[in-house]
Amino acid sequence: MTQHNRRIRRRPASRTRERVLARQQRRLATREKRKVLREEHAFFRRRFPAYDEDNAVHRALAWLFSSRSPLAKLTSLVTISVLVFFIGSYVVSGRIFPNIYTLGLPLSGLTPEAAEGEILTRWQQDVHIDITIDGERLQTMTPEALGLTIDAAAMAASAKAAGMAGIPFGLHITPAVRVAHAKAQTVLLDMTEDVFLRQYEAGYKWSGGTLVAVPGHRGRQLDVTGSLQRLKDDVVSIVTYGQFELTTNAINPTVLDSTPFLDEALVLLDSDLRIRAYDPFSDQMSAFSVTDVQAAEWLTAGVNGLSVREEAFRAFIEAENSRLIVDGRYIDELEAVNKLQAALNDGNPDILLRLRYLPSKYQIERQDTGYTIGRKRGTPFEFIRAANPTVNWNQLVIGQEVQMPSRDSMLPVDPVPHKRVVVDLESQWLLAFDNRQLVFSWPISSGRERAETYPGIFQILTHNEVASGGSYALCNEAGTDCAHWKMKWFMGIYEVVPGLMNGFHGAVELPNGNYLGGGGVYEPTTFGCIMSLDSKAEQLYRWAEKGTMVEIVSQHFLPESDIAKYALEFISTIDTTYRPITG
Repeated sequence: MTQHNRRIRRRPASRTRERVLARQQRRLATREKRKVLREEHAFFRRRFPAYDEDNAVHRALAWLFSSRSPLAKLTSLVTISVLVFFIGSYVVSGRIFPNIYTLGLPLSGLTPEAAEGEILTRWQQDVHIDITIDGERLQTMTPEALGLTIDAAAMAASAKAAGMAGIPFGLHITPAVRVAHAKAQTVLLDMTEDVFLRQYEAGYKWSGGTLVAVPGHRGRQLDVTGSLQRLKDDVVSIVTYGQFELTTNAINPTVLDSTPFLDEALVLLDSDLRIRAYDPFSDQMSAFSVTDVQAAEWLTAGVNGLSVREEAFRAFIEAENSRLIVDGRYIDELEAVNKLQAALNDGNPDILLRLRYLPSKYQIERQDTGYTIGRKRGTPFEFIRAANPTVNWNQLVIGQEVQMPSRDSMLPVDPVPHKRVVVDLESQWLLAFDNRQLVFSWPISSGRERAETYPGIFQILTHNEVASGGSYALCNEAGTDCAHWKMKWFMGIYEVVPGLMNGFHGAVELPNGNYLGGGGVYEPTTFGCIMSLDSKAEQLYRWAEKGTMVEIVSQHFLPESDIAKYALEFISTIDTTYRPITG
Protein backbone atom coordinates (compact mmCIF):
# COMPACT_ATOMS: atom_id res chain seq x y z
CA MET A 1 0.00 0.00 0.00
CA THR A 2 2.74 2.31 0.91
CA GLN A 3 4.74 1.64 -2.25
CA HIS A 4 1.70 2.18 -4.39
CA ASN A 5 1.09 5.51 -2.83
CA ARG A 6 4.67 6.57 -3.46
CA ARG A 7 4.35 5.76 -7.15
CA ILE A 8 1.21 7.83 -7.36
CA ARG A 9 2.95 10.75 -5.73
CA ARG A 10 5.94 10.62 -8.10
CA ARG A 11 3.91 10.95 -11.31
CA PRO A 12 2.82 14.54 -10.80
CA ALA A 13 6.37 15.56 -10.05
CA SER A 14 7.51 14.04 -13.30
CA ARG A 15 4.80 15.86 -15.32
CA THR A 16 5.61 19.14 -13.59
CA ARG A 17 9.22 18.89 -14.66
CA GLU A 18 8.11 18.24 -18.20
CA ARG A 19 5.86 21.25 -18.21
CA VAL A 20 8.64 23.47 -16.81
CA LEU A 21 11.06 22.22 -19.40
CA ALA A 22 8.49 22.87 -22.15
CA ARG A 23 7.92 26.41 -20.97
CA GLN A 24 11.66 27.06 -20.87
CA GLN A 25 12.02 25.71 -24.39
CA ARG A 26 9.15 27.87 -25.64
CA ARG A 27 10.69 30.89 -23.90
CA LEU A 28 14.06 30.25 -25.47
CA ALA A 29 12.43 29.77 -28.86
CA THR A 30 10.54 33.06 -28.50
CA ARG A 31 13.74 34.88 -27.56
CA GLU A 32 15.55 33.34 -30.48
CA LYS A 33 12.69 34.30 -32.81
CA ARG A 34 12.70 37.87 -31.51
CA LYS A 35 16.43 38.05 -31.94
CA VAL A 36 16.12 36.83 -35.50
CA LEU A 37 13.32 39.32 -36.16
CA ARG A 38 15.39 42.14 -34.71
CA GLU A 39 18.28 41.19 -36.91
CA GLU A 40 15.99 40.97 -39.91
CA HIS A 41 14.42 44.36 -39.15
CA ALA A 42 17.88 45.85 -38.71
CA PHE A 43 18.95 44.31 -41.99
CA PHE A 44 16.03 45.82 -43.87
CA ARG A 45 16.41 49.19 -42.13
CA ARG A 46 20.06 49.37 -43.16
CA ARG A 47 19.31 48.64 -46.81
CA PHE A 48 15.91 50.32 -47.08
CA PRO A 49 15.79 53.59 -45.11
CA ALA A 50 12.03 53.84 -45.74
CA TYR A 51 11.40 50.41 -44.11
CA ASP A 52 8.92 50.68 -41.21
CA GLU A 53 8.67 47.57 -39.00
CA ASP A 54 5.32 48.84 -37.65
CA ASN A 55 3.87 48.73 -41.16
CA ALA A 56 2.10 45.37 -41.81
CA VAL A 57 2.84 45.44 -45.53
CA HIS A 58 6.52 46.13 -44.89
CA ARG A 59 6.69 43.25 -42.37
CA ALA A 60 4.99 40.87 -44.82
CA LEU A 61 7.47 41.73 -47.54
CA ALA A 62 10.34 41.29 -45.13
CA TRP A 63 9.05 37.84 -44.12
CA LEU A 64 8.63 36.83 -47.73
CA PHE A 65 12.27 37.46 -48.52
CA SER A 66 13.72 36.18 -45.24
CA SER A 67 11.58 33.13 -44.41
CA ARG A 68 13.08 29.62 -44.79
CA SER A 69 9.76 27.83 -45.32
CA PRO A 70 9.19 25.98 -48.68
CA LEU A 71 6.13 28.07 -49.39
CA ALA A 72 8.06 31.26 -48.79
CA LYS A 73 10.89 30.03 -50.98
CA LEU A 74 8.50 29.12 -53.79
CA THR A 75 6.74 32.43 -53.46
CA SER A 76 10.05 34.27 -53.45
CA LEU A 77 11.16 32.40 -56.59
CA VAL A 78 8.01 33.36 -58.41
CA THR A 79 8.26 36.91 -57.14
CA ILE A 80 11.89 37.18 -58.22
CA SER A 81 11.00 35.92 -61.68
CA VAL A 82 8.26 38.49 -61.98
CA LEU A 83 10.60 41.19 -60.66
CA VAL A 84 13.27 40.28 -63.17
CA PHE A 85 10.80 40.60 -65.97
CA PHE A 86 9.40 43.79 -64.42
CA ILE A 87 12.82 45.33 -63.92
CA GLY A 88 13.90 44.36 -67.39
CA SER A 89 10.95 46.20 -68.88
CA TYR A 90 11.93 49.38 -67.00
CA VAL A 91 15.59 49.07 -67.92
CA VAL A 92 14.83 48.52 -71.60
CA SER A 93 12.32 51.40 -71.76
CA GLY A 94 14.52 53.81 -69.74
CA ARG A 95 11.70 54.59 -67.33
CA ILE A 96 12.00 55.50 -63.65
CA PHE A 97 11.36 52.61 -61.28
CA PRO A 98 8.34 52.49 -58.96
CA ASN A 99 8.06 54.12 -55.56
CA ILE A 100 10.21 57.15 -56.53
CA TYR A 101 8.75 60.50 -55.44
CA THR A 102 9.66 64.18 -55.27
CA LEU A 103 7.63 67.20 -54.13
CA GLY A 104 4.84 64.72 -53.37
CA LEU A 105 4.81 63.74 -57.05
CA PRO A 106 5.11 60.03 -58.09
CA LEU A 107 7.63 59.62 -60.92
CA SER A 108 7.15 55.88 -61.48
CA GLY A 109 7.00 54.84 -65.12
CA LEU A 110 8.14 58.22 -66.48
CA THR A 111 11.17 58.79 -68.66
CA PRO A 112 13.63 61.39 -67.27
CA GLU A 113 12.42 63.87 -69.89
CA ALA A 114 8.77 63.37 -68.94
CA ALA A 115 9.67 63.48 -65.25
CA GLU A 116 11.44 66.81 -65.77
CA GLY A 117 8.29 68.28 -67.31
CA GLU A 118 6.10 66.95 -64.51
CA ILE A 119 8.44 68.36 -61.87
CA LEU A 120 8.42 71.79 -63.53
CA THR A 121 4.62 71.76 -63.77
CA ARG A 122 4.31 70.83 -60.09
CA TRP A 123 6.85 73.53 -59.15
CA GLN A 124 5.11 76.25 -61.10
CA GLN A 125 1.48 75.40 -60.33
CA ASP A 126 1.22 73.51 -57.07
CA VAL A 127 4.14 74.54 -54.85
CA HIS A 128 3.44 77.54 -52.62
CA ILE A 129 5.29 78.88 -49.60
CA ASP A 130 3.64 80.51 -46.60
CA ILE A 131 5.72 83.42 -45.24
CA THR A 132 5.21 83.34 -41.48
CA ILE A 133 6.19 85.28 -38.37
CA ASP A 134 5.89 83.40 -35.06
CA GLY A 135 3.82 80.83 -36.94
CA GLU A 136 1.32 83.43 -38.19
CA ARG A 137 1.00 83.66 -41.96
CA LEU A 138 1.99 87.01 -43.41
CA GLN A 139 1.51 86.13 -47.08
CA THR A 140 1.78 83.22 -49.53
CA MET A 141 4.20 83.27 -52.45
CA THR A 142 5.29 81.05 -55.27
CA PRO A 143 8.89 79.82 -54.98
CA GLU A 144 9.93 81.75 -58.07
CA ALA A 145 8.51 84.96 -56.63
CA LEU A 146 10.69 84.36 -53.56
CA GLY A 147 13.79 83.97 -55.71
CA LEU A 148 13.94 80.17 -55.73
CA THR A 149 14.69 78.14 -58.84
CA ILE A 150 14.57 74.37 -59.27
CA ASP A 151 16.82 72.09 -61.33
CA ALA A 152 14.15 69.71 -62.62
CA ALA A 153 16.57 67.98 -64.98
CA ALA A 154 18.94 67.11 -62.12
CA MET A 155 16.05 65.81 -60.02
CA ALA A 156 14.76 63.65 -62.88
CA ALA A 157 18.26 62.28 -63.43
CA SER A 158 18.55 61.50 -59.71
CA ALA A 159 15.21 59.69 -59.84
CA LYS A 160 16.43 57.60 -62.78
CA ALA A 161 19.76 56.91 -61.14
CA ALA A 162 18.01 55.75 -57.95
CA GLY A 163 17.07 52.55 -59.80
CA MET A 164 15.18 50.15 -57.55
CA ALA A 165 16.03 51.99 -54.32
CA GLY A 166 12.35 52.77 -53.93
CA ILE A 167 11.41 49.11 -53.94
CA PRO A 168 9.71 48.08 -51.80
CA PHE A 169 9.49 50.95 -49.32
CA GLY A 170 9.68 54.09 -51.49
CA LEU A 171 12.29 56.82 -52.01
CA HIS A 172 11.91 60.59 -52.02
CA ILE A 173 14.28 62.61 -54.21
CA THR A 174 15.55 65.74 -52.46
CA PRO A 175 14.49 68.91 -54.36
CA ALA A 176 17.45 70.56 -56.14
CA VAL A 177 16.65 74.20 -55.30
CA ARG A 178 18.84 77.26 -55.69
CA VAL A 179 18.41 80.67 -54.03
CA ALA A 180 18.92 83.77 -56.19
CA HIS A 181 20.57 86.01 -53.60
CA ALA A 182 19.78 89.40 -55.18
CA LYS A 183 16.13 88.61 -55.89
CA ALA A 184 15.49 87.01 -52.51
CA GLN A 185 17.11 89.98 -50.77
CA THR A 186 14.95 92.41 -52.75
CA VAL A 187 11.82 90.47 -51.81
CA LEU A 188 12.77 90.54 -48.14
CA LEU A 189 13.54 94.27 -48.28
CA ASP A 190 10.10 94.84 -49.76
CA MET A 191 8.62 93.02 -46.77
CA THR A 192 10.25 95.23 -44.15
CA GLU A 193 7.37 97.68 -43.97
CA ASP A 194 4.77 94.91 -43.63
CA VAL A 195 6.78 93.15 -40.95
CA PHE A 196 7.67 96.29 -39.02
CA LEU A 197 5.73 96.76 -35.83
CA ARG A 198 6.50 99.96 -33.99
CA GLN A 199 7.23 99.62 -30.33
CA TYR A 200 4.64 101.23 -28.10
CA GLU A 201 6.18 103.74 -25.77
CA ALA A 202 4.61 103.89 -22.34
CA GLY A 203 1.98 106.62 -22.37
CA TYR A 204 -1.40 107.72 -21.13
CA LYS A 205 -5.10 107.54 -21.88
CA TRP A 206 -8.37 108.72 -20.41
CA SER A 207 -10.50 106.02 -18.78
CA GLY A 208 -13.81 107.02 -17.23
CA GLY A 209 -12.67 110.62 -16.82
CA THR A 210 -9.39 109.60 -15.18
CA LEU A 211 -5.96 109.80 -16.78
CA VAL A 212 -4.23 106.43 -16.42
CA ALA A 213 -0.77 105.15 -17.32
CA VAL A 214 -0.47 102.71 -20.23
CA PRO A 215 2.59 100.39 -20.17
CA GLY A 216 4.85 100.12 -23.19
CA HIS A 217 5.43 96.98 -25.22
CA ARG A 218 8.01 95.73 -27.70
CA GLY A 219 7.92 96.10 -31.46
CA ARG A 220 9.74 94.19 -34.17
CA GLN A 221 11.65 94.67 -37.38
CA LEU A 222 12.67 92.25 -40.09
CA ASP A 223 16.19 90.86 -39.90
CA VAL A 224 16.86 90.76 -43.64
CA THR A 225 20.33 89.25 -43.30
CA GLY A 226 19.21 86.56 -40.87
CA SER A 227 16.10 85.71 -42.90
CA LEU A 228 18.15 85.42 -46.10
CA GLN A 229 20.62 83.11 -44.41
CA ARG A 230 17.79 80.95 -43.04
CA LEU A 231 16.32 80.72 -46.54
CA LYS A 232 19.65 79.49 -47.89
CA ASP A 233 20.29 77.05 -45.06
CA ASP A 234 16.79 75.53 -44.91
CA VAL A 235 15.65 75.91 -48.50
CA VAL A 236 14.90 72.16 -48.96
CA SER A 237 12.81 72.05 -45.78
CA ILE A 238 11.07 75.31 -46.71
CA VAL A 239 10.10 73.96 -50.11
CA THR A 240 9.13 70.55 -48.75
CA TYR A 241 6.87 71.84 -45.98
CA GLY A 242 5.79 75.07 -47.72
CA GLN A 243 6.63 77.41 -44.84
CA PHE A 244 9.31 80.08 -44.44
CA GLU A 245 9.59 81.51 -40.94
CA LEU A 246 11.15 84.98 -41.07
CA THR A 247 13.80 86.11 -38.62
CA THR A 248 12.94 89.32 -36.73
CA ASN A 249 14.59 91.54 -34.14
CA ALA A 250 12.75 92.94 -31.14
CA ILE A 251 12.54 96.72 -30.67
CA ASN A 252 12.38 97.70 -27.04
CA PRO A 253 10.52 100.84 -25.94
CA THR A 254 12.50 103.57 -24.22
CA VAL A 255 10.36 103.30 -21.11
CA LEU A 256 7.98 100.52 -20.08
CA ASP A 257 6.31 102.32 -17.15
CA SER A 258 4.86 105.83 -17.58
CA THR A 259 3.59 106.14 -14.00
CA PRO A 260 6.44 108.45 -12.77
CA PHE A 261 5.26 111.29 -15.05
CA LEU A 262 1.51 110.75 -14.70
CA ASP A 263 1.03 113.86 -12.54
CA GLU A 264 3.04 116.00 -14.95
CA ALA A 265 0.91 114.78 -17.86
CA LEU A 266 -2.28 115.48 -15.95
CA VAL A 267 -1.24 119.06 -15.17
CA LEU A 268 -0.46 119.71 -18.82
CA LEU A 269 -3.69 118.19 -20.10
CA ASP A 270 -5.76 120.01 -17.50
CA SER A 271 -4.27 123.26 -18.87
CA ASP A 272 -6.12 122.67 -22.18
CA LEU A 273 -3.41 121.96 -24.71
CA ARG A 274 -3.80 124.41 -27.62
CA ILE A 275 -2.43 124.10 -31.15
CA ARG A 276 -2.32 127.24 -33.31
CA ALA A 277 -0.80 127.89 -36.73
CA TYR A 278 0.49 131.23 -37.99
CA ASP A 279 0.59 132.30 -41.64
CA PRO A 280 3.35 134.96 -41.76
CA PHE A 281 2.29 136.15 -45.21
CA SER A 282 -1.38 136.82 -44.52
CA ASP A 283 -0.66 137.52 -40.82
CA GLN A 284 -3.53 135.19 -39.90
CA MET A 285 -3.65 132.90 -36.87
CA SER A 286 -5.61 129.63 -37.01
CA ALA A 287 -6.60 127.44 -34.06
CA PHE A 288 -7.00 123.68 -34.35
CA SER A 289 -9.57 121.70 -32.42
CA VAL A 290 -7.88 119.26 -30.04
CA THR A 291 -9.79 116.86 -27.77
CA ASP A 292 -8.49 115.60 -24.43
CA VAL A 293 -8.34 112.10 -25.87
CA GLN A 294 -6.16 113.27 -28.78
CA ALA A 295 -3.84 115.25 -26.53
CA ALA A 296 -3.32 112.25 -24.23
CA GLU A 297 -2.43 110.06 -27.22
CA TRP A 298 0.37 112.49 -28.15
CA LEU A 299 2.20 112.00 -24.84
CA THR A 300 4.70 109.33 -23.85
CA ALA A 301 6.99 108.94 -20.89
CA GLY A 302 10.64 109.59 -21.69
CA VAL A 303 13.67 108.98 -19.54
CA ASN A 304 13.61 112.44 -17.95
CA GLY A 305 10.08 113.67 -18.65
CA LEU A 306 7.25 113.76 -21.14
CA SER A 307 7.93 113.14 -24.82
CA VAL A 308 5.97 113.28 -28.08
CA ARG A 309 4.42 110.13 -29.51
CA GLU A 310 5.44 111.04 -33.05
CA GLU A 311 3.22 108.66 -35.01
CA ALA A 312 0.06 109.93 -33.27
CA PHE A 313 0.94 113.63 -33.57
CA ARG A 314 2.09 113.25 -37.18
CA ALA A 315 -1.26 111.63 -38.01
CA PHE A 316 -2.99 114.74 -36.63
CA ILE A 317 -0.77 117.05 -38.71
CA GLU A 318 -1.34 114.93 -41.82
CA ALA A 319 -5.09 115.31 -41.37
CA GLU A 320 -4.75 119.10 -41.13
CA ASN A 321 -2.43 119.17 -44.16
CA SER A 322 -5.03 117.39 -46.26
CA ARG A 323 -7.20 120.48 -45.77
CA LEU A 324 -4.44 123.10 -46.05
CA ILE A 325 -2.96 121.66 -49.25
CA VAL A 326 -5.93 122.98 -51.22
CA ASP A 327 -4.47 126.50 -50.78
CA GLY A 328 -0.91 125.36 -51.41
CA ARG A 329 -0.07 125.48 -47.71
CA TYR A 330 1.10 122.87 -45.21
CA ILE A 331 2.64 122.30 -41.80
CA ASP A 332 6.07 120.72 -41.68
CA GLU A 333 5.63 117.53 -39.62
CA LEU A 334 9.14 117.38 -38.16
CA GLU A 335 9.02 121.05 -37.28
CA ALA A 336 5.66 120.51 -35.58
CA VAL A 337 7.00 117.56 -33.55
CA ASN A 338 9.96 119.65 -32.40
CA LYS A 339 7.66 122.52 -31.42
CA LEU A 340 5.45 120.22 -29.36
CA GLN A 341 8.49 118.65 -27.68
CA ALA A 342 9.82 122.11 -26.78
CA ALA A 343 6.42 122.98 -25.29
CA LEU A 344 6.44 119.77 -23.23
CA ASN A 345 9.93 120.55 -21.97
CA ASP A 346 8.78 124.02 -20.89
CA GLY A 347 5.41 122.85 -19.57
CA ASN A 348 3.74 125.26 -22.01
CA PRO A 349 0.26 124.18 -23.17
CA ASP A 350 0.24 126.72 -26.06
CA ILE A 351 1.97 125.41 -29.21
CA LEU A 352 2.42 127.79 -32.13
CA LEU A 353 3.14 126.19 -35.50
CA ARG A 354 3.96 127.83 -38.81
CA LEU A 355 2.04 127.49 -42.04
CA ARG A 356 4.37 126.99 -44.98
CA TYR A 357 3.88 127.33 -48.74
CA LEU A 358 4.53 124.90 -51.58
CA PRO A 359 6.37 126.01 -54.74
CA SER A 360 4.10 127.26 -57.52
CA LYS A 361 4.08 127.96 -61.26
CA TYR A 362 4.09 131.29 -63.11
CA GLN A 363 3.04 131.72 -66.74
CA ILE A 364 5.01 134.26 -68.74
CA GLU A 365 3.06 137.31 -69.87
CA ARG A 366 3.83 140.07 -72.38
CA GLN A 367 6.84 142.25 -71.44
CA ASP A 368 7.81 139.95 -68.56
CA THR A 369 11.43 139.71 -67.44
CA GLY A 370 12.89 137.90 -64.50
CA TYR A 371 12.98 141.17 -62.55
CA THR A 372 9.40 142.20 -63.31
CA ILE A 373 8.19 138.73 -62.35
CA GLY A 374 10.05 139.09 -59.07
CA ARG A 375 8.38 142.42 -58.33
CA LYS A 376 4.92 141.09 -59.16
CA ARG A 377 5.34 137.96 -57.06
CA GLY A 378 7.29 139.53 -54.21
CA THR A 379 10.35 137.35 -54.82
CA PRO A 380 13.86 138.67 -55.63
CA PHE A 381 14.97 137.50 -59.06
CA GLU A 382 17.96 135.61 -57.64
CA PHE A 383 15.57 133.20 -55.88
CA ILE A 384 13.61 132.67 -59.12
CA ARG A 385 16.78 132.11 -61.14
CA ALA A 386 17.99 129.47 -58.67
CA ALA A 387 14.66 127.61 -59.00
CA ASN A 388 14.94 127.57 -62.82
CA PRO A 389 18.53 126.68 -63.73
CA THR A 390 17.68 125.72 -67.34
CA VAL A 391 15.58 128.77 -68.27
CA ASN A 392 17.07 131.29 -70.71
CA TRP A 393 15.83 134.57 -69.24
CA ASN A 394 16.78 136.49 -72.37
CA GLN A 395 14.39 134.43 -74.50
CA LEU A 396 11.15 134.11 -72.56
CA VAL A 397 8.04 133.07 -74.49
CA ILE A 398 4.48 134.14 -73.71
CA GLY A 399 2.70 131.22 -72.07
CA GLN A 400 5.94 129.59 -70.91
CA GLU A 401 5.82 128.27 -67.35
CA VAL A 402 8.55 128.91 -64.82
CA GLN A 403 8.92 127.53 -61.33
CA MET A 404 8.35 129.92 -58.44
CA PRO A 405 10.23 128.90 -55.28
CA SER A 406 8.38 128.44 -52.03
CA ARG A 407 7.62 131.78 -50.41
CA ASP A 408 9.22 130.38 -47.28
CA SER A 409 12.64 130.78 -48.91
CA MET A 410 12.34 134.48 -47.99
CA LEU A 411 11.58 133.63 -44.35
CA PRO A 412 14.38 131.33 -43.16
CA VAL A 413 13.85 131.93 -39.42
CA ASP A 414 10.84 131.67 -37.14
CA PRO A 415 8.60 134.70 -37.65
CA VAL A 416 7.71 137.07 -34.82
CA PRO A 417 3.91 137.20 -35.23
CA HIS A 418 3.16 140.26 -33.14
CA LYS A 419 5.60 142.65 -34.84
CA ARG A 420 5.23 143.83 -38.45
CA VAL A 421 6.89 146.62 -40.42
CA VAL A 422 4.96 147.91 -43.45
CA VAL A 423 6.70 149.93 -46.19
CA ASP A 424 4.78 151.62 -49.01
CA LEU A 425 7.09 152.21 -51.97
CA GLU A 426 4.60 154.52 -53.69
CA SER A 427 4.35 157.01 -50.84
CA GLN A 428 7.87 156.28 -49.51
CA TRP A 429 6.52 155.76 -46.02
CA LEU A 430 7.14 153.28 -43.17
CA LEU A 431 4.84 152.15 -40.38
CA ALA A 432 5.53 149.59 -37.64
CA PHE A 433 3.01 147.69 -35.53
CA ASP A 434 3.33 145.82 -32.25
CA ASN A 435 0.38 143.60 -31.35
CA ARG A 436 -1.52 145.44 -34.11
CA GLN A 437 -0.86 148.80 -32.47
CA LEU A 438 0.94 151.52 -34.48
CA VAL A 439 4.31 152.32 -32.88
CA PHE A 440 6.29 154.06 -35.67
CA SER A 441 5.40 156.19 -38.68
CA TRP A 442 7.92 158.12 -40.76
CA PRO A 443 9.18 158.81 -44.29
CA ILE A 444 11.85 156.64 -45.95
CA SER A 445 13.94 156.54 -49.08
CA SER A 446 13.93 153.29 -51.10
CA GLY A 447 15.92 152.07 -54.11
CA ARG A 448 16.37 154.28 -57.12
CA GLU A 449 15.12 153.39 -60.61
CA ARG A 450 18.03 151.17 -61.61
CA ALA A 451 18.27 149.50 -58.18
CA GLU A 452 14.70 149.31 -57.01
CA THR A 453 13.72 147.81 -53.69
CA TYR A 454 11.86 144.54 -54.13
CA PRO A 455 8.32 144.51 -52.81
CA GLY A 456 7.31 141.35 -50.97
CA ILE A 457 7.03 139.85 -47.51
CA PHE A 458 10.34 139.39 -45.73
CA GLN A 459 11.71 139.41 -42.19
CA ILE A 460 14.56 140.89 -40.20
CA LEU A 461 17.52 138.53 -40.58
CA THR A 462 20.62 140.41 -39.40
CA HIS A 463 21.63 143.31 -37.15
CA ASN A 464 24.78 145.44 -37.63
CA GLU A 465 25.19 148.82 -35.96
CA VAL A 466 27.62 149.76 -38.72
CA ALA A 467 27.70 147.95 -42.06
CA SER A 468 29.61 148.58 -45.27
CA GLY A 469 28.29 148.79 -48.83
CA GLY A 470 29.23 150.00 -52.23
CA SER A 471 28.20 150.72 -55.80
CA TYR A 472 30.32 151.61 -58.80
CA ALA A 473 27.26 153.28 -60.24
CA LEU A 474 27.38 155.83 -57.43
CA CYS A 475 31.06 156.45 -57.96
CA ASN A 476 30.44 157.18 -61.63
CA GLU A 477 27.77 159.75 -60.77
CA ALA A 478 29.77 161.51 -58.05
CA GLY A 479 33.07 161.29 -59.82
CA THR A 480 34.82 160.10 -56.64
CA ASP A 481 36.00 156.76 -55.26
CA CYS A 482 32.77 155.65 -53.63
CA ALA A 483 33.15 151.92 -53.90
CA HIS A 484 32.61 151.58 -50.12
CA TRP A 485 30.45 153.44 -47.63
CA LYS A 486 29.24 153.08 -44.07
CA MET A 487 25.60 152.41 -43.17
CA LYS A 488 24.37 152.87 -39.62
CA TRP A 489 21.79 150.66 -37.91
CA PHE A 490 21.66 148.12 -40.70
CA MET A 491 19.14 145.25 -40.62
CA GLY A 492 19.22 142.80 -43.55
CA ILE A 493 15.94 141.42 -44.97
CA TYR A 494 16.83 139.62 -48.26
CA GLU A 495 19.78 138.80 -50.47
CA VAL A 496 19.95 140.46 -53.89
CA VAL A 497 22.73 138.07 -54.88
CA PRO A 498 24.57 135.63 -52.60
CA GLY A 499 26.53 137.66 -50.06
CA LEU A 500 24.87 141.01 -50.87
CA MET A 501 21.90 141.86 -48.68
CA ASN A 502 19.35 144.67 -48.82
CA GLY A 503 17.61 145.94 -45.73
CA PHE A 504 16.91 148.88 -43.43
CA HIS A 505 19.52 151.43 -42.39
CA GLY A 506 20.07 154.99 -41.30
CA ALA A 507 22.50 157.56 -42.61
CA VAL A 508 24.96 156.43 -45.31
CA GLU A 509 28.40 158.07 -44.99
CA LEU A 510 30.31 158.12 -48.27
CA PRO A 511 34.13 157.92 -48.47
CA ASN A 512 34.31 161.61 -49.28
CA GLY A 513 32.52 162.51 -46.03
CA ASN A 514 29.20 163.34 -47.66
CA TYR A 515 25.93 161.54 -46.94
CA LEU A 516 23.85 159.65 -49.44
CA GLY A 517 20.85 161.80 -50.44
CA GLY A 518 22.28 164.67 -48.47
CA GLY A 519 21.25 162.89 -45.27
CA GLY A 520 17.55 163.29 -46.04
CA VAL A 521 14.79 160.97 -47.20
CA TYR A 522 13.08 162.95 -49.91
CA GLU A 523 12.87 160.46 -52.77
CA PRO A 524 14.16 157.03 -53.84
CA THR A 525 17.95 157.45 -53.67
CA THR A 526 19.37 154.17 -52.28
CA PHE A 527 20.68 151.18 -54.14
CA GLY A 528 17.92 148.83 -53.02
CA CYS A 529 17.80 149.37 -49.26
CA ILE A 530 15.24 151.32 -47.20
CA MET A 531 16.83 154.34 -45.54
CA SER A 532 15.35 156.26 -42.61
CA LEU A 533 16.65 159.30 -40.83
CA ASP A 534 19.45 158.17 -38.56
CA SER A 535 17.57 158.71 -35.30
CA LYS A 536 14.50 156.85 -36.65
CA ALA A 537 16.66 154.01 -37.97
CA GLU A 538 18.12 153.50 -34.49
CA GLN A 539 14.64 153.26 -32.97
CA LEU A 540 13.65 150.65 -35.52
CA TYR A 541 16.93 148.80 -35.00
CA ARG A 542 16.43 148.47 -31.27
CA TRP A 543 12.72 147.54 -31.56
CA ALA A 544 12.75 144.94 -34.35
CA GLU A 545 14.30 141.66 -33.25
CA LYS A 546 15.34 138.90 -35.60
CA GLY A 547 12.30 137.36 -37.28
CA THR A 548 10.19 140.55 -37.20
CA MET A 549 7.93 140.54 -40.25
CA VAL A 550 8.40 143.08 -43.06
CA GLU A 551 5.74 143.72 -45.72
CA ILE A 552 6.83 145.95 -48.59
CA VAL A 553 3.96 146.93 -50.92
CA SER A 554 3.78 148.69 -54.28
CA GLN A 555 1.46 149.14 -57.22
CA HIS A 556 2.64 145.74 -58.49
CA PHE A 557 2.54 143.93 -55.15
CA LEU A 558 -0.60 144.81 -53.23
CA PRO A 559 -1.07 144.48 -49.46
CA GLU A 560 -1.70 140.92 -48.31
CA SER A 561 -2.18 141.28 -44.56
CA ASP A 562 -4.97 143.25 -42.90
CA ILE A 563 -2.34 145.36 -41.16
CA ALA A 564 -0.77 146.37 -44.49
CA LYS A 565 -4.21 147.24 -45.86
CA TYR A 566 -4.86 149.38 -42.78
CA ALA A 567 -1.41 150.98 -43.17
CA LEU A 568 -2.26 152.21 -46.66
CA GLU A 569 -5.51 153.65 -45.40
CA PHE A 570 -3.62 155.41 -42.60
CA ILE A 571 -0.98 156.77 -44.99
CA SER A 572 -3.73 158.24 -47.17
CA THR A 573 -4.77 160.44 -44.22
CA ILE A 574 -1.37 162.04 -43.57
CA ASP A 575 0.85 164.51 -45.41
CA THR A 576 3.65 162.38 -46.83
CA THR A 577 5.32 165.38 -48.47
CA TYR A 578 6.50 166.74 -45.15
CA ARG A 579 10.01 165.32 -44.75
CA PRO A 580 12.20 167.04 -42.19
CA ILE A 581 15.94 166.39 -42.35
CA THR A 582 16.05 165.49 -38.66
CA GLY A 583 13.82 163.18 -36.67
